Amino acid sequence: MKVLKYILFGVLGIVVLAAIAALFMKKDFHFEKSAEINAPKDVVWEYVSKFSKHETWSQWKKMDPKMKVELSGVDGTVGSKMSWTSDHSQVGNGSQTISNIIPGERVDVQLDFGDNGKPTSFYTFSGDSTKCKVTWGMDMHMNYPFNIMGPMMDGWMDEMFVTGLNMLKDASEQRK
Repeated sequence: MKVLKYILFGVLGIVVLAAIAALFMKKDFHFEKSAEINAPKDVVWEYVSKFSKHETWSQWKKMDPKMKVELSGVDGTVGSKMSWTSDHSQVGNGSQTISNIIPGERVDVQLDFGDNGKPTSFYTFSGDSTKCKVTWGMDMHMNYPFNIMGPMMDGWMDEMFVTGLNMLKDASEQRK
């Protein structure tokens, strides 16, 4: 019984320390990764700026081929929206809406994961008719006490961005 008591107090102590640490941690996070793609910038731009092309390089569609996707608005323009539903635990439900476009240079997307947050994502492009550098970034706010998970998300976000950019690279280089 004494051992159980020590374990309980140990777990409680860890929870209290985490809650106190979260008080002093940042709540706004920025994630960003870039990739060099051996394809014309306009090819890469089309894959990213048009939701109808996302299926070609979507790691989430690969995880759940049964994922249901619905597009609305004029694809590739401000206000166009892609919504998805999935029973897969890593895919879930959500939507993304293009909130800003600078043609050939930048696409801003407002994400909506319901109770799991509403981060902003963006893509920037530079290059020419033979190569393109694309940068994928995300800015998100995490309320207390969930902000304690922010630093742990770095590894997960890196993996997600690298996988997505590699799939975009493969799709773009095959099309060029």
